[in-house]
Amino acid sequence: MQRFYSLMLCIGISLAATAQQKKDLSPDDYGKWQTLSAPALSANGDWAAYEMKVQEDNDTLYIVNRLSGQRYALEFGTRPEFSEDNKWVAWNIGVSYKEAEKMQEQRQPLRFKMGLMNLQTGRKTVVDDVRAFDFSKNGKFLAISLIPPKENKDKGAVLLLRNLTDSSTRTIGNVTAHAFNKKSDHLAYIVESANQAGNSVELFNLDTYTLKVIASDTLSFSKLSWSKEGDGLAFYKTVKDEDFEEENAQVYVYAPLHKNPRLTIFDPVKQPGFPEGMRIHPGSSLHLTDNLSSVYFSINEWTAKPKKGEKKAADKDTTGAAPKDSAAIAAVDKDSTKAVAKKEGPAAKPAGKDKPAAVDIWHWKDADIQPRQKITYAKDKEQSYQSVWNIAANTFYQLASDSVPTADFDNRHPYGLIFTDKKYKPAFKEDFADVYLVNTQNGERKLIGEKIAMQYGMVPSLSPDGKFALWYRDKQWYAYNTASGQTVNLTAKIPTVFENFRDDHPAVKPPFGTGGWIKGDKEVLLYDEYDVYAVKPDGKGFRKLTNGTADEIQHRVLRLDQEEPFLDDSKPVFFYLYGDKSKFTGYAKMEKGKLSRVLYEDLQLSRPVKARDADVFLFSRMDYDRSPELFTTKAFEGEQQIASSNPQQKDYKWGKSELVSFTNRKGKKMQGALFYPADYQPGKKYPMVVYIYETLSNTVHGYMPPSRRSAYNTTNFTTNGYFIFRPDIVYDINDPGMSAVNCVVPAVEEVLKTGMIDKDKIGLMGHSWGAYQTSFIITQTDLFKAACAGAPLTNLISMSLAIYWNSGVPDQKIFETSQGRFDGPWYDRMQEHMRNSPIYQAANIKAPLLVAFGDKDGAVDWHQGIEMYGTMRRMEKPHVMLVYADENHGLAKKENQIDYQQRQREWFDHYLLGKEAPKWITEGVTYLDKMKTQEKAK
Repeated sequence: MQRFYSLMLCIGISLAATAQQKKDLSPDDYGKWQTLSAPALSANGDWAAYEMKVQEDNDTLYIVNRLSGQRYALEFGTRPEFSEDNKWVAWNIGVSYKEAEKMQEQRQPLRFKMGLMNLQTGRKTVVDDVRAFDFSKNGKFLAISLIPPKENKDKGAVLLLRNLTDSSTRTIGNVTAHAFNKKSDHLAYIVESANQAGNSVELFNLDTYTLKVIASDTLSFSKLSWSKEGDGLAFYKTVKDEDFEEENAQVYVYAPLHKNPRLTIFDPVKQPGFPEGMRIHPGSSLHLTDNLSSVYFSINEWTAKPKKGEKKAADKDTTGAAPKDSAAIAAVDKDSTKAVAKKEGPAAKPAGKDKPAAVDIWHWKDADIQPRQKITYAKDKEQSYQSVWNIAANTFYQLASDSVPTADFDNRHPYGLIFTDKKYKPAFKEDFADVYLVNTQNGERKLIGEKIAMQYGMVPSLSPDGKFALWYRDKQWYAYNTASGQTVNLTAKIPTVFENFRDDHPAVKPPFGTGGWIKGDKEVLLYDEYDVYAVKPDGKGFRKLTNGTADEIQHRVLRLDQEEPFLDDSKPVFFYLYGDKSKFTGYAKMEKGKLSRVLYEDLQLSRPVKARDADVFLFSRMDYDRSPELFTTKAFEGEQQIASSNPQQKDYKWGKSELVSFTNRKGKKMQGALFYPADYQPGKKYPMVVYIYETLSNTVHGYMPPSRRSAYNTTNFTTNGYFIFRPDIVYDINDPGMSAVNCVVPAVEEVLKTGMIDKDKIGLMGHSWGAYQTSFIITQTDLFKAACAGAPLTNLISMSLAIYWNSGVPDQKIFETSQGRFDGPWYDRMQEHMRNSPIYQAANIKAPLLVAFGDKDGAVDWHQGIEMYGTMRRMEKPHVMLVYADENHGLAKKENQIDYQQRQREWFDHYLLGKEAPKWITEGVTYLDKMKTQEKAK
C-alpha cells in the first residue's frame, strides 16, 4: 500500500512538473501563430496542398501525397494549382515576411515568381516575374504570362507556352490575352504590337503545332471567350470612329472549331435593327452559347463629337432626353410599362464664360441620393445593356434597356430574366422589382412577376436547363414554366414552414433558402428550418430527403462540383450538418435514396473539398483548444491526418470552451459560448470580459489565434487571465438596445452562478453594432465595471439620418429593414429611438467607457463618437475616445491595429485587474505631445 501511495505521489509530482513547464503567452509570442488555409486536392485525390501563413514570419506552401506521405515544403508559396493529369503542380512564389513589410511601407508592388514541380520526380523549376499562369485542361501544357516592362505595361507581354511532356518552351511576344479551350487541343491568344502595326488573334494547334491567324488588323482585339466545350471562340475588335468620343466594337465568332470552321462578324453599324446612337461596349463581357448559336454582349450610348460651332453634349441641357431603346424591345413591350414621352424643357442660356458652379443638387425625388450617385458614377457613365446576336438568323435583340436595366442570362438555354425597380424607387424600405422572362431567339419578353422582393435568397432565378423560373413571395415558393407560361405554387401543400421565422429584422422575411436543382430540372431542393425537400417544379410531388427536425440538426446541401450548375442524384449527394443546440458539426450522404451520417462530432468541421475524379475528400477539424488539423478520407471510410497547425501551442497555457444555457427576460431559451482562462484553477474567481454582437454561441468550437493586430481577440484575453463570454442576442422590433439588455444581463447572471467569476471585475466590449449595444447596456445596468466600444452608434435619431458613406446609401434603410430593427422612421418612432439611444440614457452610466473610431469611417459616422464624447465630457464621466487618422470602419494600418489592441488591453487591465493606469487613461495626451512623439519617430 505504501508503495502504491509513493507511486501516486510520483505521478502527481510528474504531472505538476509538466503543467509548470508550460509558459504564459505574451504578446511577443503572438507572431509565431499560424493560419492553415487554401486546402486543395489534385483531380485524382492523391495529392493535397495547403498554405501555412504565419503572422510575423515567412509563409509556406505544402504539397503532400496522401498515399506515400511524401511532403514538400515550398517557402513563400501561395495559390497552388494542380494539372488535371495529376502530374504537375504550379504555384506563386512571393518574398519573405520582412521583405513584404518593407515593400508595403515603400508602396512597391510585389513581383511574383512561379514554381513548377513534377509530382512524379520532385524536380522543380522557377520562372521569374510571372503575372499569371494556367494549365491546359488535359495537363499537358502550361501557359505563363510574364510581367511586361514598365514602358509597355499597357500592351502585350511575353507568353511562355511550355510542353510538359517534352519540356520544350515556345515564346510568344506581345500577348495581351490567352485561353486554352476545354479539349486542350488549341490555345487562342491576342497579339498586340507596340506600334499596333500587326495586331491579331491567333490559334495554336497543340496537337499539330501549327498556327493559324484567324483575324488581323491595325485595330485592337480583346475579350477571348471559348464556348463551354471549346469548339467555338468569340472576341471583339475595337473600332474607332472620328465622329464619336468612344470606341465601338465588332463581334467575331470562329466556329465550329473541329468541323469546317468559319469566321462570322457582327458589325453594329451595318446590322439591321441595331439601335441608333448606340455602340457595342468593348469592355463588356462576351459569351458564346454552348450550342454556338448566339453571342451575348452589352451595348450602350455612343457620344457624338460636336461639330464645329457646337457644344459638347456634356455642356448641353439634356433634361428630359429619352433613353434610346431598341425597336425590338418597343415592339414586344405590350404587357410591360408603357413608354412615356417627356417634354424637353427649354435649353438653359449660357452664362457667358463663367465657370460652372461646383454644386450638387439633392432632390427629394432622387431615386438614389447624391452620395450613392457619386459612388456609382463610373458604372452609370458606362451603363450598358445586355443584348444578343443570333448567328445563323443574323438577328439582333436588345434585351435590357434603361427602363429594364438588370439582366440575367445563361449560355445553356435561350431564356433570360430581366428586372426593373424603376416604379419602386425611391425605396425607403425593402427593394422590389418587376420580373420579365425574355426569349433570346426572338426578343419576346413577358411579365411573370410584379413587385417581387429583391432581398438575399428571394431574387428570381432560372433553372439550369431554363425550363423554370423560381422565386419566393408571401411565404411560398413559386415556379414558372417557360414553355407553358403557367405559374405553380410549389409549397402550399407541403406540411412545413419555408419562411425563415428566426429572422428578426423589420422587413419581408426571407426563406430558409435553396440547395439547387437536380439534373434535368427534375426537382428543386428547398430548405425549412432543419431539413431539405426535393420538390417537383410542376407542383405535383415532393420528397423529404432528411430528418433533422427530430434532433434539431440543420441539413444543408454541399455543392462539391463547382463546374456543374446542378446536382446529379445518380451520384451521392452530401449535406453539411449543424447541431442547433449541441453545436456539433458533420456530414451526411444520400445515395440511392438512403441518407446516412458519415461524420458528426463535438468539433467544428470545415466544409469539405472533393477531388474532381475520385471520392477523396479534404477537411479540417478544430476546437478552441485544438488548432486546425487537416484530414483526407476515401469516401469517409477511414481517414488520414496530413497537417496540423501551431505545434508550439503545447508549450503554452491555454484555455477551453463550453456552452452556457440561459433564459432571457422574455422567457426564451438561449445560449452563449464561454471561454476559460489559460491555466484555470477551480475555486478561484476570475475577471470576465463579455463580447457581444448578435448570435455568437456558434463560435464555441472556433480556434482563435492570438494576435497583436486583433482587438476583441478571445485568446489575447484568456491567456491574460480572463474569462471571455459570447452570449446570443435576439431582438424585439423597435427595441434593439433593450433587447440586448434583456439577453446579455441574464446571460451574465447565469455565468455568475458558477462561482468562477468575480462579480466586481466584469467588462463589456463590441465593435460596430456590438459597440452600440455595449454603449447602451452600460446605461441600464451596473453589472459592468468597464467597457470598450469600437465605432458605436450612440444617437439613433442622428444616426438614422446619416449616410453609409462606404456605399452612399441612407442609414434610414438599415434602420427600417435591417440591423436597426425599427419598423418606421424616427419621427414616427421618436420615443423608441430615444429610449434605445446611449446618449439619451448616458446619465446612468457608471462604467468607464473607451470608444475608438477611424476619422474616415464610412459605416458608422464618427460624429457618433463625438456626440458621445461631448455628452460624457459634459457629464464629467470617465471616458476616452481614440481617433485614428485616415481609417475606415475597421482599422487597416498595422501600427494602428497594434496600438488599439494594446490600449484596449490596458483599459481592462487597469479597471478590472487593478493594474497601474498609463498616462493616456488618467490624463490623456495633448496634441502637442503627440506631435513631439511623431517628430522623434521620424
